[in-house]
Amino acid sequence: MANPSPIQHVVVLMMENRSFDHMLGTMPNVDGILGADGNPDPKYFNLANPADPTSKKYPAGSPGNYVIPTVDIAQKSGFGGPGHSFSDATTQLDASAQTSADVPDPAPLDGFVSGYIHELQTSVHRTNPTDAEITEPMTTFSAAQTPVISTLASQFCVCDNWYSEVPGPTEPNRLFVHAATSAGFVDNEWQAPISAQTVYQLLEQAGFDWAFFFVDLSDSDSFPALKSRTTRIFQLSAFAQQASAGTLPTYSFLCPQMNTGKDGSQPNSQHAPYDIRLGENLIADVYEALRNGPLWNNSLLIVTYDEHGGYFDHVSPPNGVSNPDRLTSPNAYVKQLAQNDPKNKGYLTKPNMQFDFTRLGLRVPTVLISPWIQKGTVDSTPYQHTSIMATLRDLFGIGSLTKRDAEAKSFAAQLRKLNAPRTDAPTKLNRPAMPPPASAADMQKPITDRQKDMWAMLSQLDGHPDSGKVTPPPPTRAAAAEYIQQRLQAHEQFHRLRRRKAFYEIHAAGKGKFGWRFHDDKGKVLATSTQSYASPMQAQSDIERMRDLAPFARQTSPASAKSAKPAPKQSAKKKRK
Repeated sequence: MANPSPIQHVVVLMMENRSFDHMLGTMPNVDGILGADGNPDPKYFNLANPADPTSKKYPAGSPGNYVIPTVDIAQKSGFGGPGHSFSDATTQLDASAQTSADVPDPAPLDGFVSGYIHELQTSVHRTNPTDAEITEPMTTFSAAQTPVISTLASQFCVCDNWYSEVPGPTEPNRLFVHAATSAGFVDNEWQAPISAQTVYQLLEQAGFDWAFFFVDLSDSDSFPALKSRTTRIFQLSAFAQQASAGTLPTYSFLCPQMNTGKDGSQPNSQHAPYDIRLGENLIADVYEALRNGPLWNNSLLIVTYDEHGGYFDHVSPPNGVSNPDRLTSPNAYVKQLAQNDPKNKGYLTKPNMQFDFTRLGLRVPTVLISPWIQKGTVDSTPYQHTSIMATLRDLFGIGSLTKRDAEAKSFAAQLRKLNAPRTDAPTKLNRPAMPPPASAADMQKPITDRQKDMWAMLSQLDGHPDSGKVTPPPPTRAAAAEYIQQRLQAHEQFHRLRRRKAFYEIHAAGKGKFGWRFHDDKGKVLATSTQSYASPMQAQSDIERMRDLAPFARQTSPASAKSAKPAPKQSAKKKRK
């Protein structure tokens, strides 16, 4: 049963790829990198070569870079900054580790610099990178550089012991925040549909509503059960409108912009190599929309980051946590992928792909924002992304999804320490200057590694000739932006039709054979089976597997579908002889 709470609206803004020490490590009173004298503690460093104690030392705490120093090269090559794959994270935790099982507890955290040197040499062919380039993963932003996140951290509650769920990249960590599992994935496999139950279904079962807000790519696209719910998926610009009108749902999840827009707008996710000031302004936009709207006194805003992005953090992530659902890496999908494609066979032999999900990822910055939170709170409770679900369970009485969220700690207690909502929270934040939008010349440059990595996610969108396919990305950012908009519009149109009078039929396709057709509201065939099935039940299963068509469509027969003009069964038989 839910405990009494003034909170009726929870908003989560998940940014990208920054560690706690990198963003907030010099903040007073937190477990950061400062020593007793108020300067970066010299004990936090990495060696250029961890196997050689005489190699150059790179201390943590040099000033952060809004854009990484390799930006000119990055713009040409698509370089995405410090490595943060599962394999990269393993060697960052322990430079000598060959497998994740080799990493001791606590981890030495000595492979950030050597790993980045290797990345510079192999990704952008910097055979002799400069110290300014090499030190990138050891940098830390000051409060003056990041006034938005720093102000919110000092005005509300900063969590200095919050961990990502997987020591690896974006997708598995984002899957965990929605489903309390990554379905056995440790790296980004954006084309894989995720069937795991999500927190959104739990909310609905308990009588609460939800929404996604996004710009170009939405986390909801990975879940067939969510992506078709387009009436709950909005453009990010709608968040401010709903906050102002007081119409936000119980739970809102916000996805930042991941790609360069048609208008030249730059990604504001804060994923390297993009300018971090864009993300600062996004955080300010979200906070001010909520703070100045009618729902403020009943709201909680959580600003967090999906994973560490290859940036140094001095705290070893916890080991010995529960596997959420007994799935391990490589999972069945990856094994099948390797078997079907010779190019992927080596994928299974990578020692660092073996993982049992009993270690968390590195710390990430997280700030809890509400008028019900005491100013200047530092919470060192060990939290993780699934603590969001644990808190929703405390606030709204929803259930659990896996062992991971069932065991995660709730931070609901931070919302019950005041007798009345605060009235001193700032209504406007000081922001860093916005960099200019992409120029026409920039728009003709190749897409970045980040765009290439996430490109397969578009295969999850419906209603386009390329639906279900992983297509090669266009050569330029302008072409990529145009293509993404086409896919988004097709997806929206497709599901708008489904919400009206769309229907499907299962028809005879020969003796003892069956197929299916999917029609729009006017009877036009939008999709048809590409093979025949031994029974109507098998055809039905294929409909549900292929692009999530069944939930919004009604089943009918050719005879009862007045607006459809399917071929007679006899004609279908003759056609296949």
